[in-house]
Amino acid sequence: MKSSENLALELASVIEEMASRLEGIAGLLKKERRLIGGGDYLALQNAIKELERSASDFLSLEGNRDRLAREISALLHCEPKISALASCTDEAEAAALLEAAKKLQSSMAVLKSELDITSRLLDESKRYGEMILSQLSSLAGGGTFSIQG
Repeated sequence: MKSSENLALELASVIEEMASRLEGIAGLLKKERRLIGGGDYLALQNAIKELERSASDFLSLEGNRDRLAREISALLHCEPKISALASCTDEAEAAALLEAAKKLQSSMAVLKSELDITSRLLDESKRYGEMILSQLSSLAGGGTFSIQG
């Protein structure tokens, strides 16, 4: 059986990997935005699939994080939250956990920003498409031109 110190360091490592994966997902969102207007739909489809895989990998890491946090909290009799775990572990493990949590929080902020940008772009694209369709529709039904003369 692993000690709480080893588990805490393993948890810090998992959290750092989660932060790294979020940064990768943010990069994929930037790549998708570049591809949306470029017309390379195969590359866009591949980027979307890669994003789905990355999200799945992240969720797997989240499951590991949750399992480790619960395991440590059971050993140390504290809540499975980083702040509680850090207060129950030695200084080195606490520092590793808090640093990893800080990296994850920063990566989450970057991802949120990228998601917001992508969401606004897609909303604007939708409105633009609707505007063009509306104009085409009015041109098709509202002019004096007739094929019959």
